[in-house]
Amino acid sequence: MDLSLKKIRYRIIYTMKKLSNKIIFSTLLLFLLMPLFIQADVEFEPLTKYKSIQELIDAIAKWVYWTALALAPLMIIIGAFYLITASGDPDRVNTGRKIITWTIVGIAVVLLAASLIPVIKEILGAKK
Repeated sequence: MDLSLKKIRYRIIYTMKKLSNKIIFSTLLLFLLMPLFIQADVEFEPLTKYKSIQELIDAIAKWVYWTALALAPLMIIIGAFYLITASGDPDRVNTGRKIITWTIVGIAVVLLAASLIPVIKEILGAKK
């Protein structure tokens, strides 16, 4: 009887892990495809629009900045989901903590990089 309870418990935990991974993936996919679902007017600008490499790099940096700021809360929610559904599993707790920690580090790097660009331009005397 005790062996079958262990098998049942293992099967439930295994199923919950698979289900939680599917829920996380589905949620992430939903957020990434949200503009298509709401039929947002998303237009991609051609690369010939930019007159210099500096303008192109600025556009890429701005896109990375806003994308990182949009995905950071989602990643923190995913990390919190791992922590909440860990049910004592140390691997899931560590995974949740790592996701949250590295998301915060990523936000700090993106914010620091975005704030350093104008400072470096000013030091180098770049034209506005």
